[in-house]
Amino acid sequence: MSVKVDSVTSEVFSAPATDRKMIPIRTIPECLKRKAAEELNEKEGTIAEELTMIKTWMKQSGHIRGRMEDQFLLGFLRSCKHSMEKVKIKLDTYYTIRSVLPEVMRKRDPLDPFVRSVIKMGVTVPLPKTVHPDDPKIILIRGDAFDGDVCDFPDILKVFTMIGDLLLRDDDQMMICGQAAIIDLGHSSSSHLFNFNLSFLRKASILNQQASPLRQKGFHFINTPKSFDLVLNIFKGLMTEKNRKRTIVSHGSSLESLHKYFPPSVLPAELGGELGPVQQYVDEWEQKLIDNRAYLIEEEGLGVDEGKRRTTNPLAEEKDLFGTAGTFRKLEID
Repeated sequence: MSVKVDSVTSEVFSAPATDRKMIPIRTIPECLKRKAAEELNEKEGTIAEELTMIKTWMKQSGHIRGRMEDQFLLGFLRSCKHSMEKVKIKLDTYYTIRSVLPEVMRKRDPLDPFVRSVIKMGVTVPLPKTVHPDDPKIILIRGDAFDGDVCDFPDILKVFTMIGDLLLRDDDQMMICGQAAIIDLGHSSSSHLFNFNLSFLRKASILNQQASPLRQKGFHFINTPKSFDLVLNIFKGLMTEKNRKRTIVSHGSSLESLHKYFPPSVLPAELGGELGPVQQYVDEWEQKLIDNRAYLIEEEGLGVDEGKRRTTNPLAEEKDLFGTAGTFRKLEID
């Protein structure tokens, strides 16, 4: 079972250390500059002004306690194709939804024995290579690595967000080109993947779509169970309209089909690839999370103070978001 975390009703925010020591924006390769200009409306000459406008808006908002590093905020600009109004909505949603998910956004210490055991499962594994340097980055999600006897889905999502926080900060290719997900359900029953509350599932979908600056470019399912159509319908039902229009492919158990989209040169051995065993990337990310322990723990102090809000809550229309009854606990998938 997962570690229980009580919801915090009154939060005290302290200034992140990185707010006081600004990190300069990284120089990116020419291929990424072209893609950012052509697809994301990025103009190098206006970035500094845009970042100043965002930081001014965040300070004046009153309720948002967020990061002010230029590199971090540039990720949101790129995610929103440099639309200032969309950036404001996404940043507000990003911190608002995180503030109501204490089971995900609290106790994020990668050296905590329980959290580390979840990390070691290797459910979420960013892969290091793409065919071209301006292709979407590849994220491997291993459904059968999730041990439901050890942890619950919120614990898996916690590690997913920890990895995502570092990608947002560090990976320019990811922020400019987006990500393609390979979801490997393995050959075992996938019923444990749906052992959580519907209310939490809705929050998680907002966290990973409307709030996330990590843009999805496609979903590829491999080693799917017989009843996968039911899973896919649930999956699509939680998607935004934009993501439902993305490439969604079920490859069954066919590696040949998967390789039409992802050649062996960018895949681990478990998927017929040439990158070697996936465990090496699980180990690398475990160490990277540990190396960034202070940054991840620091995230716990960020969010929103609804008592100081002067604007409409971006989740106000989600009327049943925090009160939906029911679970998927009786869903059986062979």
